[in-house]
Order: sequence, then C-alpha cells, then structure tokens
Amino acid sequence: IPGGIAPGLSRRVCGMLLQYHAWPDRFADMARRLADESGAPGIPGPGRAGPGAGASLLRVHPQRIWVVSQGEAAPIPDLPSEIGAVLDLSHARTIIRIDAAHAAALLSRFVAVDLRPERFAVDAVAATPLHRVGVVLWRRREAIDILAPRSFAASIWSVLTETAARLQ
Repeated sequence: IPGGIAPGLSRRVCGMLLQYHAWPDRFADMARRLADESGAPGIPGPGRAGPGAGASLLRVHPQRIWVVSQGEAAPIPDLPSEIGAVLDLSHARTIIRIDAAHAAALLSRFVAVDLRPERFAVDAVAATPLHRVGVVLWRRREAIDILAPRSFAASIWSVLTETAARLQ
C-alpha cells in the first residue's frame, strides 16, 4: 500500500478455487472422494476449513466445498455428474488479507460476525455481506482472508483501506 496507508492489509489473486456441490443425497460420496483425492484427513464441518495436500478444503455450505490453493499446480479432483457438479471459480475471487492484529477492529465495522478468536477460531469460515457484497471470511492463524468477488474487490479494498487509515 503506497505510503503505508493501511498496515496489515494485502491483496492477491486467488491461485485455484474450485467449488464442489453435491446433489442432496450424495454429499457423503462427494466428501469421501474429495478427502481421498486431496489427501485431507477428512472433510471439515459446516463453517470450517481443513488442510489437504497442497490445498485447503472450505465448507461454505452444507452441500458445498471449496478447494483453495495458492498455486495452480494442485490436481483437480474429478466429480462424476451423478454425485454433483464442479465449478472453477479461480478467476472470480480476489483474496484480501487482514493481519490478525487489525482484523477484528477493522472488520467489525462491516460484518455481523463475532470475530473474537474464541468465537471465530482458526479455520472458521463464514459467508457474510461486507459493504453489501457477499464474501467468505476465513480465519487463518496469522490473519483473516476475505475471498471477495473479483468484480467488487477494488471497491472493498478502497473502503477497507480508508477505514484502516482512520483507525490508526
């Protein structure tokens, strides 16, 4: 950020983001397949994230899992059409990161999520509006990542940096 306007904020393109959505009676089949193919110990519960080999699994909906990776080299697990559907959202999201030291104070002005660490712990995931735009918040050990729609990332970035500058 030029001039250090908003310390603790950064943004980057999303390496790989795949959305897996299971048909109503096939979630267990999809979950087993994704865990096996991603090297994850299991599928995270709703509103949680979990590590896989080279990618993380985010449970953003009762029947929907996002596979997120920093790089594009991670294998794309296939999903037979009788189990569900896969959608590549890699180019549709931007990741805005707010360091843990600044995240709760800044984001509490925009989202109706209790961001205290005891309530929104590491690997918690929440879908919520931020400045009237639907985003996904993901608590990491060192920060909170905002997976924002790419088409709104610039306006979200602007409102966050302006607010962060006022909080200094």
